[in-house]
Amino acid sequence: MKTTTLCGLVALLTFLESRAADEASPVARWSFEQARGRTVADAVGNHTGTVKGAPQQALGVDGQALKFNGDIVSVPSAPVLQFGDASFSIAAWVNPYELSAGQQMIVAKNVYSAGKREWGLMLDKDNRFRFYLSQKGWKTIASQTEPKAGHWYHVAVTVEKGRGRLYVNGRQEAEGFLASSVTVTDAPVTIGGVQDGGHVTQTFHGALDEVALYRGVLTPVAIAAMADKQTTPHKVEIIEPVKIWSGGAVPKAAELPLLKGIEFHVIKKQRPDADGCKWTLGVGLAWHKGKLYASYGFNKGDENTPTEEAHVRVSSDGGKTWGSPAVMDYGEGNLGVSHGVFLSHAGRLWAFMGAFYDKFSRTHTRGYSLNETTGSWEPHGVVIDAGFWPMQEPQKMADGNWIMAGARVSHGYDVVGDLPAVAISHGDDFTKWDRVVIPLAPNLGRVWGESTVIVEGKRIINISRYGAKAIALVATSDDYGRTWTPSTPSNLPMATSKPYACTLSTGQRFLVCTTTADTGGRRSPLTIAVSKPGESTFSRVFLIRTSAFDGTPGVSDARADFSYPYAVEHEGKLYVGYTHKSHAANELAVIPVTALKAD
Repeated sequence: MKTTTLCGLVALLTFLESRAADEASPVARWSFEQARGRTVADAVGNHTGTVKGAPQQALGVDGQALKFNGDIVSVPSAPVLQFGDASFSIAAWVNPYELSAGQQMIVAKNVYSAGKREWGLMLDKDNRFRFYLSQKGWKTIASQTEPKAGHWYHVAVTVEKGRGRLYVNGRQEAEGFLASSVTVTDAPVTIGGVQDGGHVTQTFHGALDEVALYRGVLTPVAIAAMADKQTTPHKVEIIEPVKIWSGGAVPKAAELPLLKGIEFHVIKKQRPDADGCKWTLGVGLAWHKGKLYASYGFNKGDENTPTEEAHVRVSSDGGKTWGSPAVMDYGEGNLGVSHGVFLSHAGRLWAFMGAFYDKFSRTHTRGYSLNETTGSWEPHGVVIDAGFWPMQEPQKMADGNWIMAGARVSHGYDVVGDLPAVAISHGDDFTKWDRVVIPLAPNLGRVWGESTVIVEGKRIINISRYGAKAIALVATSDDYGRTWTPSTPSNLPMATSKPYACTLSTGQRFLVCTTTADTGGRRSPLTIAVSKPGESTFSRVFLIRTSAFDGTPGVSDARADFSYPYAVEHEGKLYVGYTHKSHAANELAVIPVTALKAD
């Protein structure tokens, strides 16, 4: 009897151990030991990942890890990776280098733009690990742990009968009902970010190791065993901010002095308008032969779709009234043409407009010149390719070339990152340009590099929108824009919107955007930061207007934003154009230059 009982017990233990082993066996595991060239091998199966970008290997928890800095690994979907109503688990070793940098995806199975949403494990913008599961909206569970930069954390998630549990370093920190099943799609599994069509988003900045997917539920004991390892922290470089502000404490929005003597005018009325506009953005301004020209992107459909058009209006009275809109270009087929910039030179008015195919893919710049006899815009075709979108009019440099600030958009190209960029002309030939992409300082997180430049001899200063944080990025060139220091965070807060900077006739630098101590990424209020004459740092911020504002004939609404500002000086006045993206309206502020003294 004892022998029989003992044999039965041994058999039971053997069965349980076997079952536990089965449950703990991953259906895919990427250890990054065999990351070679453009591929990452699956250590347990055939789910090889394709690398987009150039991630580097680093010391991992077990052997080698992979460092991500805007790079991703994409693995094609397969039936075994489609969990449906099955129980499943996810585990990874995570070493973040950048905190408070937006949503940083560790591993996911989503293509948002195609409506393919399954799940994602990320370091969220509140610096907590969070698991998202899609079922009629996102359901989430989040960690209590807030990681430290450069340290390793084992993060695991289990989902059984709709109930999710999240573990950090072997300890359960969250539990909750998510959904009884996962939507099944053919979205790829991506590591280090999400490949949303041709665009990479929610990029992770740090090192990842031993990323694994399981069909079945890992036990708490198994998870604790996985997490029970000695780890070596990574040294994370701390970058000192570039000083472009020297005015003491940046004022809060309520503390900003309101500029006096401003006139406000409407370029394009808010929706609903007779033109049927659903979306508009990106006012561009230029004075040409005594008239003020304004351009903007226009769409009766959604933003960044092929129905986008480039519109132009002309004012003969300094922006008080405007002629009927003219279509500069509407593209055709899958081509959309949108907002851009002007250049008035040698008696001729040029325009350089951002354009793209399909849904914001293969961005490029198209050139046009005004036929002043017919009033039509003559196309010159693609003048800058490979992702360049213009954001500021070309400015003449001392070497005889012109420099135009913008952004390099990656969507549709085999590159990683939407980085600040410039284009440099071949003298006065505005149909030939050299595109120069500005590198980033390490571990910045998400960047959307719409930029502007200040020209001072051979030295060029590029100020760019960040993305992950409401701070201006700054890069400098000392060779007329040919090479650049990495774009680096500055000490100046700035909303996550396209900025516009230049130098006034008084010798003062200025920056139009939203710069306050307390509004973060919000595009309100509209402000202008200025320097003292001849100085290189901004030292005072003025309020142009607030969202709800009695002094305007246009939009006055607490929800109104001030997107993609633009500016041009003319006869003692600074003309500032901006878009209320929230209301599909374009407006103009006319500021006396004498009101902008920083003393």
